[in-house]
Amino acid sequence: MLNSDFLRDDGHDFNFWPSFTDLMLTITIIMAALLVVKFGVSASQLKQKQESKLAIISEIKNQLKIKFKGNYKETKESENTLIISNGSENIIKITSETDYQQISFYEKILFDKSQYSIKASGRDVLKIVGDVIKLKSNKIKLVQIEGHTDSNEIKMDNYPKNMGNIVLGSRRAVDVYQFFKDQVGIDPAVLPVSATTFGEYAPPSRKLDSTYNKEALQKANSTEELKASNRRIELKLFFSSR
Repeated sequence: MLNSDFLRDDGHDFNFWPSFTDLMLTITIIMAALLVVKFGVSASQLKQKQESKLAIISEIKNQLKIKFKGNYKETKESENTLIISNGSENIIKITSETDYQQISFYEKILFDKSQYSIKASGRDVLKIVGDVIKLKSNKIKLVQIEGHTDSNEIKMDNYPKNMGNIVLGSRRAVDVYQFFKDQVGIDPAVLPVSATTFGEYAPPSRKLDSTYNKEALQKANSTEELKASNRRIELKLFFSSR
């Protein structure tokens, strides 16, 4: 026989399952805690990457000031872009993006027109930048070397004329890769380094979207000044969060 006290509703019945409100509150607290951890770590990683970029800029500037002495000059093109010259011509441009740092070498400092062997003057500057990359390699997870040209068609031996710029850009990128490996001592087994080319198809003004077309490319090569800015080697440094 059941005890009547057991069946009596006194307003204090034990309920094992939490109420819907309690459950949602618990989930909200957990999600908030996870977001704090997630974005806290992201902010920390972002800060570390920013510090790595600033350290590379500072070291490159210091070494180039020694090389060029009184001819050293730097100009801020924008908030995140610095141009360094030797007094008579621009040498490199350093741009710090959110995801990477880009170091662009103007064509004249590295190569003679339509050639892909690095000039002696270019080797000095390339060695300075390469030494800094090697020094800071524990903070870098990947280096991309990109060869870029203008739209003037050139002829490369054993290749069709319309392939000349692609071939020239690739050979220049590979020559820089080889220089970093042999003359600087950057070991691709330790720090991954790639070499690629876009030929004339990625001028600095191009944005990575689907609206770009042949007319825009022609406009980007419509003056000698624009063509000169398109002829370059770009290094893209991607940083680790260690």
